[in-house]
Formats: sequence, C-alpha cells, structure tokens
Amino acid sequence: MTELTLEISNDTAARLAPIRQQLPRLLQQIAQSVPVKQLAEPVFPPTTTHPVYNEFLDLLLAAPSPQEILAFKVSAATQSHLRDLLDENREGQLTDAGQGELDAYEQVEYIVTMLKVKAYRQLKQEKSV
Repeated sequence: MTELTLEISNDTAARLAPIRQQLPRLLQQIAQSVPVKQLAEPVFPPTTTHPVYNEFLDLLLAAPSPQEILAFKVSAATQSHLRDLLDENREGQLTDAGQGELDAYEQVEYIVTMLKVKAYRQLKQEKSV
C-alpha cells in the first residue's frame, strides 16, 4: 500500500477530521469512478475554495443517510451563481476564473451523482430484504 501526503488548509483539515478514517475508501471510490482523463485535471484547485466544495463537505460531515444524500441540493445562492456563470458562458463572456468555477461545479456534481446512485441502490436493496 502507498502512503499519500496531502497539503490542505487548516479549515479543510478540521472539516475532514470527523471522516478521516473514511478518506482512503472515499478517494478509492472517486478514483475508480472518475474517467482517467478527469483524474489528470486538478479536482480541487490549490488556491481557491469554491462554495460548492464547502457545501459538499458539509454534506459529508453530516454523515447523511441515503435519503439525505438523495435529497441533497446546493443552496439557492449557489444555484443562482451557477446560472450566472452559465449565462456568461453562453454569451462568450466567461473569464478563466469563471471557467474554473464551472469546472468545480462539474466535478462536485459528478461525485454527488455517484453518491446518489449508491444511496439509491442501498435503499432499493434494503427494501428488497
């Protein structure tokens, strides 16, 4: 087994502390479910923390039930900001920073979708038992 050392902010470390023991499994699931091309791209830009990451971390830190995972949505403010970014993109006025934010939304959306699939399967399996 390989040991991996990461540099993260103190805030991020504090937020991840309650799920520290689950991180290797979560990283393995992400690595197995994300296409290799996407793995080569930075998932979490080192100089920026986008609000969508914080909302996603809040979800994980809450140790959600499968039902709570299925019900998860980003906040209205985050949805509004995403709509603004998409409008700028359609109008050809999206900055590099805006593109970075859109990329962050896409990455988090992919992981949340995978979590929701797993939660749905778990609920379905529980009902059939």
